[in-house]
Amino acid sequence: MKEAWKHLDFSGKSLTDGIRLVGSRYYTGTDFWASAQGVTNDGRYYYCTGTVLALGFHGLTKIDMQTGKVLLKREKYLPPELAAQGFCHYGGCTFFEGKLYVAVEDKDRAHPCIAVFSADTLTFTGEYRILGPEIQPDGNLPWCAADKDNRLLYTGYFNHCDHINVFRIDTLDFIRSIPLSRVVEHTQGGELWSGLIYISCHDAWRRKHIFSIDPATGETKLVLTRDAGKNVVESEGVTICPMDDGSFFHQLDVIYPFTLAIRRYSAPEG
Repeated sequence: MKEAWKHLDFSGKSLTDGIRLVGSRYYTGTDFWASAQGVTNDGRYYYCTGTVLALGFHGLTKIDMQTGKVLLKREKYLPPELAAQGFCHYGGCTFFEGKLYVAVEDKDRAHPCIAVFSADTLTFTGEYRILGPEIQPDGNLPWCAADKDNRLLYTGYFNHCDHINVFRIDTLDFIRSIPLSRVVEHTQGGELWSGLIYISCHDAWRRKHIFSIDPATGETKLVLTRDAGKNVVESEGVTICPMDDGSFFHQLDVIYPFTLAIRRYSAPEG
């Protein structure tokens, strides 16, 4: 293992008391290309989205959470209905009732959309909803997160995220915006668990962060600070799933040039 991944420094350790790095898995080649943007789960499988714009590559993957094995992969997969309207970038994703809701941006950053895919086959269902500039300005849509109990969908912004948006997940109709108690920068992924939205943030420094947002109040707190290590690392999506090995946070890290790490962290104490 050390020989195969000798260019990595095996970092990513938690810098927050009460949270530990449980383990990491690494992916390269098309497994990396098709998985290095968003991640969600259904308790058994990770579902990932990937985009490499320079190569014109888009993909989705289904990965066994216990073994880390890639079970299904859609390579160079961008539905014609989306491509014809300039959509070109898969972002974050979330699982809801057998479907994947994916944040998709267009090349002109004018009109992002939520597109829906089958979790079973990773194929486009034909369902999508464009979010106009009055809701998602600058074509910015890095993540979405499903609230399964209340049948809601939340979205945010990459830069200067000072509020989040709420939609009905069945129709993708906009409901309202929720102001946050603090501004969060460079948000990449989001997932809701037990009433809180957890968002992954990328910054230019060695430390990466996960914040929690209470959608009832907008209260926003720093939960986890991570050491990115010596390599150039970009934090991407995050998903939540308690596992027998103590894992709770499941974080995607892109380790440049072409390696993906899925890092698993324990739950906060208390």
